[in-house]
Amino acid sequence: MSEAYVCAVRLLARRDYSFAELEGKLAQKGYNHAAIQDALEICVRQGLQSDIRFVESLCRTRIRQGYGPIRIRQELQSKHISREMVEEVLRSFEEEWLDHARCVWEKKYMPSDEASFAEKQKQKQFLLYRGFPMEIITRVIL
Repeated sequence: MSEAYVCAVRLLARRDYSFAELEGKLAQKGYNHAAIQDALEICVRQGLQSDIRFVESLCRTRIRQGYGPIRIRQELQSKHISREMVEEVLRSFEEEWLDHARCVWEKKYMPSDEASFAEKQKQKQFLLYRGFPMEIITRVIL
């Protein structure tokens, strides 16, 4: 086994990484391009590294942290995950976004019919920052 492979396995033992992230980590440690590609190829073949598993895991984690699809999509694209894979995984959570947004909103704000216009705008801004689309926000904050 090559040193790059051993290093990759050690990194993957701690948490999942995208292919591109793992490639970058190994490059930072000074391994040459050929050794990195060989190590990553073995990791993928053995099922140690999987971009789809990484995307699903990160989505579940960010949803638990209260983030919406827009914010999650941006983070995944910054990690060089293909747009198609990101959209496929986010679609699998599509039915749940309204409930997630409502939970995040209720945790931060007490639901009230008497909230002022300014207060409702502040609440909408909070949900926008968290990455929820406007059509879901308007359904949460009536």
